[in-house]
Amino acid sequence: MSMYFKNPERIKFLDEIRFNNGICKLKETFHDLVNKNPEEAVKLINDENVLFPSLFILQHEIKRSDLYNQLNVRNKYALEITNEMLLKEISKTQRFSYEHKQENYSTLKWILETGYIEDGLSDQYDEVLETAAIILTKVYKDKSCLRTIEEMIFNRYRKGAFIYDLVWAFFEASDPESLIMVVNRLRSSNRKDIELARRFLNFIPCIGMNGEEDPMKQYQCSLKWINENQNFIYYTGETFLQTSNPYRYAVSLEARYLQKTASNVRGELSRSLTADECTCMDSFMRLDDASKLLLSNCSAMLYRKSKYMWSQWLRNPIEKQIEIAQRTLGGSQ
Repeated sequence: MSMYFKNPERIKFLDEIRFNNGICKLKETFHDLVNKNPEEAVKLINDENVLFPSLFILQHEIKRSDLYNQLNVRNKYALEITNEMLLKEISKTQRFSYEHKQENYSTLKWILETGYIEDGLSDQYDEVLETAAIILTKVYKDKSCLRTIEEMIFNRYRKGAFIYDLVWAFFEASDPESLIMVVNRLRSSNRKDIELARRFLNFIPCIGMNGEEDPMKQYQCSLKWINENQNFIYYTGETFLQTSNPYRYAVSLEARYLQKTASNVRGELSRSLTADECTCMDSFMRLDDASKLLLSNCSAMLYRKSKYMWSQWLRNPIEKQIEIAQRTLGGSQ
């Protein structure tokens, strides 16, 4: 949860009215205050701890009362960004160019981190949150917001609301570590959480093959699988637009075979190979898929057991490696 909601003392006057009395009362109170004491109205909306939902709700009153030029930088940026998002002009502007980068980043973080708690306020409001999430993960490569996005996704799914844009933003961060958040949902007491987590984790064998197994067993086996394969999994880029059952991550058999770290985005090996490794890889790439899987599994097992045994095995010709792998792993493949 955002720091803004952990400390009740940070909640300011305008937000308190909204929390306790609703949106209509907030608009009415602010309108009256603008008429009686506009300086105080500006001071309250410019408070550093005010939350984005209050600014969003009051934007028309701010415009009608000609208060825009008296807003602080954060609020000006937030309203400009919001307007451009809703007018679908965000990609046509220079807003995210270098000279404005930090100011826009801070504003987008404020919008998402203080605004997500009111997700569902309106279609336009939700669109702003979704666009902020996408820009933060795609343009700014910000992974610190993934927990907030994940919470929004599962909260929306519980209510049957639209999740696709948020899901895209979450997985486009291509961060395998974020999968632990999803795995933890398997321990939820809410059936919808478990259902969605299984859809997201369908690339993990123990979930893909046993969709209705005990969630706690799936939680344990998923953690084990991710721990064993975290260096070899990469983001595939598959989405709901391409298939009804996208496999968002996959294991690079090549990386697992050579025990090299795979790139999160394309599954390419992240380091250049030695001459011996290139020879192994050339032979490996000519094999059929079943043989590649066999060797990759054997390599992982040997590496965990003894790096010396693994290196000795890898020095063998590919045919000998297959023979040893078949003998070692037997029919377990």
